[in-house]
Amino acid sequence: MVIIIKVTCKDAVIEAVKELGGVVSAKEVIDWIYRKYPDKPWKQSSIRAHLIGLSVNHPSSKHHPTLHHHACLFYLGGGRYKLHLEKDNIDAHVEGDDSLEDVDSDEDIEATISLEKDLEEYIIRNLNQIENGLELYSKKGITGRQFSTDVGRMDILAIDKDGNFLVIELKAGTARYSVIGQILGYISWVRQNISQGRGVRGIIIADDFDKKLKYASSEIPNIFLKKYEVTFTLKDVQI
Repeated sequence: MVIIIKVTCKDAVIEAVKELGGVVSAKEVIDWIYRKYPDKPWKQSSIRAHLIGLSVNHPSSKHHPTLHHHACLFYLGGGRYKLHLEKDNIDAHVEGDDSLEDVDSDEDIEATISLEKDLEEYIIRNLNQIENGLELYSKKGITGRQFSTDVGRMDILAIDKDGNFLVIELKAGTARYSVIGQILGYISWVRQNISQGRGVRGIIIADDFDKKLKYASSEIPNIFLKKYEVTFTLKDVQI
C-alpha cells in the first residue's frame, strides 16, 4: 500500500520557518519552499498570505481566520517572522505588510490558486490567442511554465516568432499596481541572464486592472495588458 502525504502551503510555511530557525524574512521562506517543493504551484502571494495568517500578532491576520486558528508564528515587522514563544508580547504594535492588499481570506487564496492554474493551463494550450507564432520556452528539458529564477517564479516564459522573449504574468481577478514591479523584475532577469541580446517584453493577463497599474503600464513601452473573460456553456445531459 502506498501512502501519499499531501503537503499544504500551510505545512510548507511552518516547516520552512522551523528549518531556517531564528528570525527569517518572507523572501527566505519563499526561496526555501521553492527549493524543497519545486513542483508545487504556490505563488509568492499565497506564501506571504500564509505567513500573515499564521502569525499571532500580524495586524492583517484577522483577514485569514482559518489560518489564524493555527497561528504559531510571531511577526517582528518589516517582513520578518519567527516561531511564536510564550514570552512574546503579542500586544506590541508592529506595522502590517500591505503587499497582499488583493487577498482577503484564506478561502480566497485557494480559489485564486485554482483559477490561476486553470488560466495557466488554458494559456499554455492556446498561446497563439495571445500572439501568432508564440511558443513556450524550452531548453535542456526546462520549460517556460512556472519558470524559476532567483527573483521569483514567473508563470509563463514564451518565445515569439522572431525569437524574442515574452514574460506572461497571470492574475485571477484584479491585477494590482504591485504586479508592475513583479513583471519588471522578471523581464530584467531574462534580459540579463538568458536573452543574449534578444528582446524581452511582458504581458499581464487578468480579469481586471486597478487604475494605478493601467497608468503605470502606459508609460512602459514593453509591458502590455490583456483582459480575460470566463464564459460558461450549459448543455442538456442525455440519459
